Amino acid sequence: MKENIGRAGMYYAEPVYRPPSEASSLLVQATVGCSSAAAGRCYFCNSTVFNRAVPEKKFRIRPTREVLEDIEIGGRQYRGVDKIFLLDSNAMIISTPELLKIVKKCYETFPGLKQVSCYACCEDILRKTDKELLELREAGLNLVFVGLESGDQDVLNLINKGVTVEDQIAAVVKANKAGIQTSVTVIIGLGGKRFSEQHAINTGKAATKMNPSFFVALTLMVVPGTVLDEMVKRGEFELVTDPMDVLKEVELMIRNIEAPGPVVFRTNHASNYLPLKGTLPADKERLLKTIRNAVKDPSLLRAEYMRGL
Repeated sequence: MKENIGRAGMYYAEPVYRPPSEASSLLVQATVGCSSAAAGRCYFCNSTVFNRAVPEKKFRIRPTREVLEDIEIGGRQYRGVDKIFLLDSNAMIISTPELLKIVKKCYETFPGLKQVSCYACCEDILRKTDKELLELREAGLNLVFVGLESGDQDVLNLINKGVTVEDQIAAVVKANKAGIQTSVTVIIGLGGKRFSEQHAINTGKAATKMNPSFFVALTLMVVPGTVLDEMVKRGEFELVTDPMDVLKEVELMIRNIEAPGPVVFRTNHASNYLPLKGTLPADKERLLKTIRNAVKDPSLLRAEYMRGL
């Protein structure tokens, strides 16, 4: 696919992924692929497969003029847009002057726009000054999605996340300070059986220090062709497969979240066995009770065939 193909429609380097909460958002391709995948990081992630197997998904930052043109095209094609999500996996890597042009163009083009959001690696946030983050928030970049994955350093090393827990925490705190909402994602089961307990406990402790706006848990589902898939086949990673053990991780994690809040907590992704929703700390005991009830009555769990990436 060529980026200048007629320019009758907005450009997308497919397949594209966005957070479940951005289902109704207009998607704008600001970057392509993921810088972490390009560096060979994140062994569990589909982006690592795309980066090496799909030429169109090789990581790159698109020229700002092409992104602005896409926004103009979107303005002619769509009405009533109130949310925009900047693709792909970490559009926050774009330099602040160029990202400001993109965010401002979004609001100029769509008068009813209320939110512009994107994924961000922790180093994308840490690289920007407090002043730059404040400028981005004032321009209208008001939500970033950060993949913590685990609050345990042994687990991050195992899956080659390439960052420290401390940097992950610092990045979210820094974004919070600038007034940018943060949505932090973690993956249940990512430590395998070996690190299951410490993964859950330390992830809860990291969430406490982050105090994000949203905290979302997914359950690990191994993607074919990833490095993690190869590790499983070689017997180097033992999966947490029993739903009761998965629930134990979720329970341990929630028990160790002592954030002042309010933190909107969700496990409503299709990969999870038990959809949970609440606000911490107010709903902590209710969430734990729901988990206990599911342990007693497994019929409350999502059937295996209904789970998906």
